Amino acid sequence: MALPAAKAYLPISVHGTLNKTKFNTRFKLPGFSRVDGFTLLELMIVIVIVAILFSFATLTIRGSSPEDLIKEEAHRLHRLIQLALEEAVLKNTEYGLEFKSNSYRFLTYTGDQWQAISSDKLLRERELPEDMEIELAIEQTDIIIGDTAETIDQDSDEEDEEKKAKPQVFLLSSEEITPEFSARFSLHGIETSYIVTGTIDGKNEVKASDF
Repeated sequence: MALPAAKAYLPISVHGTLNKTKFNTRFKLPGFSRVDGFTLLELMIVIVIVAILFSFATLTIRGSSPEDLIKEEAHRLHRLIQLALEEAVLKNTEYGLEFKSNSYRFLTYTGDQWQAISSDKLLRERELPEDMEIELAIEQTDIIIGDTAETIDQDSDEEDEEKKAKPQVFLLSSEEITPEFSARFSLHGIETSYIVTGTIDGKNEVKASDF
């Protein structure tokens, strides 16, 4: 009697192909979304702000001499003008600069009037140290500038002050500074002074000068 044929069972190896699309869809993390990159304009604004902040880091330690104090304040205005002019070009808006004998502030043109910038920590109003003054010349003509207390009545409110805001220098979105100006920083009893200048082609410089 013949024995039944023995059946051999061999292990079968099955090679499958993983569907990556289905896998990614099935195991997609909740809350994951594609993040868009920055625009060129946003990157340029960030670079400008970082550069200005880096420049201001060099001014955090004040010099021990009166000459160093004058130099510091002049360079501060120089860098702030650079920042305002860059923002004017990038944002396509107009900025102004209003001088007082012991302070200065940046303005922006909104609607039909000039308004002081108060929300920006860099372009906020700046008061000079005690006994320091600014002498302003517009197109090589000396300009008499008054103190804040003299230009604003005691009974006027903040709205009246904004209406009286009027820059002597304009920082335009066309990258121009008009009219050409020079602002001399000085301390009583100190012969050395520093002059910040701006020209129609947008150049802004600072240099030492003696009376």
